[in-house]
Amino acid sequence: MIQARRLGRTGLTESYCSQLILQLERRRRDYAALRAKEEAERAARLAAEAFAANQARLAAQAADRAKSNFLATMSHELRTPLNAIIGFSEVIYRDDLLPRERYPEYAKHIHEAGIHLLDIVNEILDLARIDAGRVELDEELLPIIDVMHASMETILPLAIDKSLTLNCQSELRDRLVYVDPTKMRQVLINLLGNAVKFTEEGGRVSLTAFLGGGDELVISVMDTGTGIPSEDIDRVLRPFEQAENPFSRRNKGTGLGLSIARALVKLHGGELMLESEFGRGTTVS
Repeated sequence: MIQARRLGRTGLTESYCSQLILQLERRRRDYAALRAKEEAERAARLAAEAFAANQARLAAQAADRAKSNFLATMSHELRTPLNAIIGFSEVIYRDDLLPRERYPEYAKHIHEAGIHLLDIVNEILDLARIDAGRVELDEELLPIIDVMHASMETILPLAIDKSLTLNCQSELRDRLVYVDPTKMRQVLINLLGNAVKFTEEGGRVSLTAFLGGGDELVISVMDTGTGIPSEDIDRVLRPFEQAENPFSRRNKGTGLGLSIARALVKLHGGELMLESEFGRGTTVS
């Protein structure tokens, strides 16, 4: 009887130890799983922080490049008209270098350079006012075709100089729209100006208006110009960005036209969309 009692105690002890070992093993596995989860979360957090830091670095580098390109562009754009103004006015001031009968020609060059300089300054100030939220719309009801024709007339001399074909048509001749006519003309002149600038001699530029699928007004500027590489489309919509290299580009400009047009369209509750194929032309709607 005594021997049986001892064996029973031994069995109970072994059973208890076995259960204890199982619980300890279960806790060890749970602890290991918890540690693995924490390590995975930490690794994911570090990866997300590294990705965010890398994105911030890339954004800062892009901003620096844009700033450098802008300064290079502005250096050229400002110096060109200023050199003309200073040079021709100096000739008139000294009065003994060239015959006076050429003064009207010099005055014309000074005037053109001054207008160009004023356009540059106005573009920069317009963008600054838009960014500061200080631009308000003075909207009124008017036929959209009137705004289109006024914009076309402004750009017509530039198109004639390049022997371009201009086309303006609308399905909505009697349709009234509620817009700020000055701001909308500014949008269309910017877009038409770009189209004319980047279209080779003998090309076409079209301005059309029609109703889209959701009965919304769509105004479209289409050209047969040089087009924009697909990888540059998003970039040219940002301020101070241009598809051309600022150090080797053939066309003058600040690179602000599309940004200003996009912001003014957004103020009207619209959206500016750009489609382009390199070498085949561009459509901005």
